[in-house]
Amino acid sequence: MKKFLTILSILFFEMSIAEAGILSPLADTFITVELSKSALSHKSINSDFKNQNDFVASLKQFDDIAFGGHLRIGKYLGFNLNWSQTSLKSNSLNGFQSLQDKAKYKSDQFNATTLLFLPIITKRAELFFEGGIVDIGSKLHYTPTGGAKVEKKSHQTMFLYGIGAQVSPLGGDFIRISAQRYAGRIGLLDANYTTFRIGYLKSF
Repeated sequence: MKKFLTILSILFFEMSIAEAGILSPLADTFITVELSKSALSHKSINSDFKNQNDFVASLKQFDDIAFGGHLRIGKYLGFNLNWSQTSLKSNSLNGFQSLQDKAKYKSDQFNATTLLFLPIITKRAELFFEGGIVDIGSKLHYTPTGGAKVEKKSHQTMFLYGIGAQVSPLGGDFIRISAQRYAGRIGLLDANYTTFRIGYLKSF
C-alpha cells in the first residue's frame, strides 16, 4: 500500500506538471490502468499457483490491476512507472505431501521501466521493447496437514524485459497490450514469472 500511495503522489506530480505546461514542448504524459495476469513457467516446481478469484473479486481487492504513469519523449523513448499486486493460490506446494488448506501467495510490485518504440503509423500504431527493474514484496501462507500455519516473507529487486504494442484509434489516448518476463526466479515460489497486460493510457 505504501508503494501505491507513492504512485498516486507521482501521478499527482505529473498532472501538476502537465497542467503547468512545463513538459508540453518536450514530452507527453499519460495515466495508465492495465489488467495484469501472472503466469508461472510450467517448468517451475510450483507452477500450479494461479489467480483463482473472479474478475469482480479481483477488482474489489485491487488484484491484477496495474496503476501508474507513462512519460513519452519524442517518437522513440518512453518511461513507465506503475504499481500492482497479485494473489495466487494452489492446492499443492513443493516439499509438502499435502496441505490442510490452499497455499496463498501475495505480492506487491513496483515497476520502473524504459520503453523503446518502433512506430508503424506515427502516433497511431507502434511496437515497443521494454526493460527495467521490479521491486517485489511478497508473502506466502500455508498450513501443512497436521501442522501449524506458516507465513514467509520475501523482498526482491530484479530486472525485467518485455515487448508490446499500442494503438490510438482516435488519437491522443492509447490501448496497450504487453508481456513482461522477470529475469530471475520468484524466491518464495522458486519459479520463473511472466506478466501479461492489457490496458488504457489516458493522455492529460
